[in-house]
Amino acid sequence: MAQGPHITSRTGATRSGSPLALSRAPASDLLPWCYWWSIAEGELPDGMRIQCGRVVDHPCMTIIYHDPWTAGTADGEQVWQPGPHGRALYFGPQTRCMPLGISGRYVAITLHFNAGAASLLGLPDNCAMVDRIIDLDEHLDRDTPIGSLVPLESPYDLWLRALEDGFVRPLIEKAGWPDPDPIVLDFEQQCLADPDMTVEEFARQHDVSKRTIERTIKHAYGLTPKQALRRARVLDMGAALLDVARPEDRPEIEDRYFDQSHRIKEVRSFFDRPPSELQTGPHPFLRLALEVRQRRRLDALNRLSANELGPWRDPDSEPRSGPQDAVA
Repeated sequence: MAQGPHITSRTGATRSGSPLALSRAPASDLLPWCYWWSIAEGELPDGMRIQCGRVVDHPCMTIIYHDPWTAGTADGEQVWQPGPHGRALYFGPQTRCMPLGISGRYVAITLHFNAGAASLLGLPDNCAMVDRIIDLDEHLDRDTPIGSLVPLESPYDLWLRALEDGFVRPLIEKAGWPDPDPIVLDFEQQCLADPDMTVEEFARQHDVSKRTIERTIKHAYGLTPKQALRRARVLDMGAALLDVARPEDRPEIEDRYFDQSHRIKEVRSFFDRPPSELQTGPHPFLRLALEVRQRRRLDALNRLSANELGPWRDPDSEPRSGPQDAVA
């Protein structure tokens, strides 16, 4: 276990003690539709509530257990009670950091869908889900709650295997294993590798019109391609400010902005605070979310090997096998 600022984390921590998530890629046959799993488990002291934030670039399913979460969404402030079997929440793509409040104990299992894949699987239209959260069991009209599939007394790897076998594969199979649009997947790779590229350059590379790219990406992302590239830049900048990016990548990340005033403006617009406040504040759950995306970015760019820890992680805090002292 790692003691972070006021939080006991069971799924890893930074070298300075802030909580992080255990994460890995899904099974290989699921990769065209899903790109990353993460598990975050921890506990706050009695009576303490953390007001923080969360960022996701593509739709994701997050199953929460134990204590409620409060989120500031496009539909207003919402309180999500996990219930006896947890609660499977579907987060749409975000245009900015979503306010998030957590107290007590939390367990959160998140499946991140690939760009454009969620709507192919019968999940909500991305444009209709921007900055929103819905109950996924209700949307899918399930008799068995998704969260009840998870054997919480078992090692973490069995949690993910149960969800892949009991939910993810049946979801994809029901949809007919549809092929994601290769242009959308290439654009996502561009967002990870070089979000400074213009939409016009990307269109020329694929020998299609700019209008075709704009229409395709808007449908797949819920955002325009310019918005998606801008978001990718600021997510990397946020990861660098919160020390969950490789130090050697920071100059490249900072050089994407014209000057310091441009960088301050963009960070403030997305995170609702200037870079100095983002860097010096606690922001434990925001850091956790940014680390998950940064780990995925480095994996996609082959800058970390599959079993290599990010240099920001404390090796001594890594979970050994599973929630040995967890209470289901």
